[in-house]
Formats: sequence, structure tokens, C-alpha cells
Amino acid sequence: MRQLPPLNALKAFDAAARHLNFTRAAEELCVTHGAVSRQVAALEGHFHMTLFARGQRVLKLTPEGERLAQATGRAFDVLRSVSDTLHCANQGESSLRVSVPPSLAMWWLMPRLSALDNEHTRLGIELSTSTEPVDFEASHYDAAIRRINVVPRGLRGVRFLDGRSVPVCSPEYRRRNHLNGPQALVRATLLVTRIENNAWSDWFRAHGMSRAPDAAIKVLDQLYLALVAARDSLGVALAPIALVNEDVRRGNLCIIADPLPARRAYALLCPQTSPKLDTVLAFGQWLKSQAQAG
Repeated sequence: MRQLPPLNALKAFDAAARHLNFTRAAEELCVTHGAVSRQVAALEGHFHMTLFARGQRVLKLTPEGERLAQATGRAFDVLRSVSDTLHCANQGESSLRVSVPPSLAMWWLMPRLSALDNEHTRLGIELSTSTEPVDFEASHYDAAIRRINVVPRGLRGVRFLDGRSVPVCSPEYRRRNHLNGPQALVRATLLVTRIENNAWSDWFRAHGMSRAPDAAIKVLDQLYLALVAARDSLGVALAPIALVNEDVRRGNLCIIADPLPARRAYALLCPQTSPKLDTVLAFGQWLKSQAQAG
């Protein structure tokens, strides 16, 4: 099973590709020139190809490096936009620090936040991305969004978004591999995420099928990387339908099979004793209204 390289190696390559200079890339990343060089060399070893043409004075990308740089550039641009905190002028009790899964932030929440600014001018949201369980006592978060089965004890929860998952890929990948229904997926390249590495097995089992033993698999750290890979025709991702609806409408992705019943839903969570409970619940109701609007 072929695994994709670590994010640190991709991050070093992305910086080096943008600057075409290892020293400037090292300065941006606050590491040494040698560290960047080693990460890029490891990436070249992983792919068994040269990504940079190293001259005496000039560093250039090879054609393979250009292709990878375009993909990593798009992915890291999305990450940077989500990492930027969202502030408003009023920073009192109407300001919330919220932990959000990166895939939900990028593919569903971020495009809707301008509507929040218009409808709730006194509510400021500061986002951080994570998929880890939240310890509200030990962290600085006021609320968190997670995919859950039930609301944990001691927390209030507002369920707002369906968790049904569907297999998606680019129209080009679908045409090239003749993916005309669920049965065709047994030999497709599957994009698997580390945090939900059993999702595809569950999907095939629910359809009474099993994956072909020789079918290719690509393993990625997070769902948002799987969706970027699917859009770039690298395989088929299994994702919550709510996160991909817009890309399906735009023709960037297509759905291969009907969704399975949801086992989980996205919910906004906070401690029952939170001093900002009313503000969190108001944000939760806004999330519900956005989900219902489609």
C-alpha cells in the first residue's frame, strides 16, 4: 500500500518551489538550509524522481516538480486561509474561539462566514483547525465542531449537518476508469485518510462488496487532502455529501454512488456550564440555518 509523503516534506518542497531558493525557503520555515535540502531529497527519494534541476546559480523545477508544486500550492493556500484567524471589532462575550475539522472549515464553513458577518455583526469567530478530541478544561476553546454519534456527557450540542458519505472523483477520472456505479469502485484507486482508515471497508461491506486485492490505495493524513487529490484525478474519495455538494454543482467532482445512512453528524459542542453558552447556541442555530439553506 503506497503512502503519500509526510506533510513536513511537502511543506519544505512547497516553500522551495515558490522561492526557487533553499535558503529563502529555510528562512520562511525557520529551519536550516540543510533541513530543507534533506526534506526535498527525501521527497525525491519517495517519488524516485528529480523535482529540482540544480544548476550552479539557478534552481529550477523539473516538469514533475512543476506538477507537484501546482498541487501543493493549491493545498497549502487553502490551509493558510483557514489558519488565518477571523476577528471582529467586538471581542467581549460575543467572541468565540472554535475548533473545527480542517475539511469542514475549508469545504463548507469558510465560504459561508461572510454571511455570518452580515447577519451577526457583533459575533466574532476565531477558528482553529483540529480533528483531535477537545478537552475544554485544558484548552482555550469556547466551542468545537466534531462528527459524533452522541453528544458527550457534560456538553451541550447542536447537530447541524448530515454526515452521510458518498464516493466522489473528478469527471476526468470517472471517464478514464469507466466508473458508472458502485461495482466499478472495486478496482478504483481509493483515497484513504489516516483518521478514518476503515471508512472504505465499511462502505464496501454495506454494499455487499469487497475491494479487489490488487486495487491501488493512496493514504493521506486528512480528508481535505483526499478531496484535493480527488479533484486532481488521483482517485476516489469517500466524503460527507455536505462537504462536496458545491464542487459537484460546479463540475469539479462527481458522485459515483448513492450515500449510505449517516452514522454520525456534525455538531457544535461546548460545556454545559460555559459562560458563553447563549452565544454558542446562537452560533449553532446559525449553522443549522446555513445547513438547511443548502
